[in-house]
Amino acid sequence: MAPKMALRLLGTLALSGGLSLIGIGATSVTTATVRPVPRAVQTRVTAAWPIAAIAASPSGNGYLVAAQDGGIFNFGDAPFEGNTYTDGLTGLSGAHPLAAPIVGMATNSTGNGYWLVAKDGGVFNFGGAHFYGSTYTYGITGLSGAHPLAAPIVGMAPSPSGNGYWLVAADGGVFDFGNAKFYGSTYTYGITGLSGAHPLAAPIVAMVPTPNGGGYWLVAADGGVFDFGNAKFYGSTYSKGYTGLGGSHPLNGRIVGAVATPNGTGYWLVSSTGTVYNFGSAPNEGDVASKGYTGLGGSHPLPAPIVSMTADPSGNGYWLVGSDGTVYNFGSAPNEGDVPGLPTPGAAKPQPTNTTQVPKANAVPTSTSGQSPPPAGSLLNPSANIAPSPNYYASCSADVTAGQLANSVACEQAAVSALNNARASQGLPVMTLPGNFYQLPAIDQLFVLVNEARVSRGLTPVYGLVNSLNALAAQGSSANADPPISQATFSTGPWAMGLWANWAEDFSTAGSMYDWMYNDGWGGAGNTSNLACTSPTSSGCWGHRANILISDVAGYTPVMGAASINESSLGGWAGFESDATVLTEVSNSQLNSESYSYTWAQAVAAGANPRT
Repeated sequence: MAPKMALRLLGTLALSGGLSLIGIGATSVTTATVRPVPRAVQTRVTAAWPIAAIAASPSGNGYLVAAQDGGIFNFGDAPFEGNTYTDGLTGLSGAHPLAAPIVGMATNSTGNGYWLVAKDGGVFNFGGAHFYGSTYTYGITGLSGAHPLAAPIVGMAPSPSGNGYWLVAADGGVFDFGNAKFYGSTYTYGITGLSGAHPLAAPIVAMVPTPNGGGYWLVAADGGVFDFGNAKFYGSTYSKGYTGLGGSHPLNGRIVGAVATPNGTGYWLVSSTGTVYNFGSAPNEGDVASKGYTGLGGSHPLPAPIVSMTADPSGNGYWLVGSDGTVYNFGSAPNEGDVPGLPTPGAAKPQPTNTTQVPKANAVPTSTSGQSPPPAGSLLNPSANIAPSPNYYASCSADVTAGQLANSVACEQAAVSALNNARASQGLPVMTLPGNFYQLPAIDQLFVLVNEARVSRGLTPVYGLVNSLNALAAQGSSANADPPISQATFSTGPWAMGLWANWAEDFSTAGSMYDWMYNDGWGGAGNTSNLACTSPTSSGCWGHRANILISDVAGYTPVMGAASINESSLGGWAGFESDATVLTEVSNSQLNSESYSYTWAQAVAAGANPRT
């Protein structure tokens, strides 16, 4: 019986078949009624990306919200002028991904355009916002390469006329473009960045220009404020008696954003816990505590940390946005909606032309250390579904009829053979599995197979199975449904990038992998496994495969969770198992902060080839 698959993606632009590429929208397909005969294999897929920034429209009657994958959400009178997807990029994964996540945005003075900036210093312009350069213009090679940034870019600010902008890095470095003038950086004060003889006490997180563009403030995560040009110092959190991120009276959360009053005689800072600190003439219009929230803990916690703020141009209000897309309004700032309620952006508008120039050095390196380049085209989707050879559907069904459960050794071996034959069609070698592969727990088998798919194509292997992500995957597996991930999931761990989740009801772990990798496209009316793949050109096709082959991002490493439960324990047919995976990426510095049930190092020690 042909497999059946349902595809779902959380992400702004909901497309046919339940696949959403940019923001948040979802569909689901319920499983078939349990029958004591072989059923159609079913799978689901989910992905999500955190919000990075918010920016007000010039009128104050709307705002734009940007996600790390380059998706744009428009509210009120803020127009949608395009996003990185309209530039032909595919978010943080897929065939043409961003080299680094989006970390900031700015609107031009007329409100008919905006810029996005990525962590590597790449700049993307939309609508009436013109391109004036990026850190690559200075000969810098992003986050790696021959001349990398000393620290990642964390934000941007526009010049008052909109004919230029500044970028700021975590070490306090400032880059000026167009008519935006350079007035100094933290290095001007004798500070030596994030290390050295006189380092910053905490990284810079935001930059705020003065109204006439004659200066700017840089704000650090500990609440420190640095003024340049005609920007006047009105205080910092230290002025209020706080002792930064440590000491006797620490902040209750890192500072994540800042914005100035319209006349430049004051400013606000906001922390990840939603506390707002006002200085100079900036009025106190409240914070999340005034709405009854108790920060990120307590009896009424925020659903996700605050990541950015923007002010009402009247100076009497402001908005905060959480990583989950929830927007909180204060004072005169109107509530125009949250990201989850956004209708499809720009549906009736033509896609604008973008003049962004991204040098070839901006591309993400895909070769693993010591490995030859992967075969040409191995990262591309197959032109059509590849029929399994041998036909493990038939052999696995026969095994179950003979009294064996799903994922029997013989069934798994047949599916592994089918995987190897399908790999050969893309020029890939036979998998070199650990010597104890068929004795491993099913979740470890899923993990090994995911990495075999990645490393043979030159992608960084998944570091290990994270216990907390295993538990998340198990929630989906035990419910025969998608693992319940959303943008709020980013507050549960150091998940810095996206979340990509697959679910399958299949004969074995290798069977699930086969259908995700090679049976995810259009198979004809009535014979298409992927229920979200509604036509040969449907955007729902090959979504599971994309969630396994997520692209590398410099400074980050993939980690994963997995679960596998026999359907008989869920009231179903013993010949199927319910498999689920959740992939994400964490900063290399945070890899050791997690608890792992199994790692790639263990698999390699048991015989897996780290290069094939």
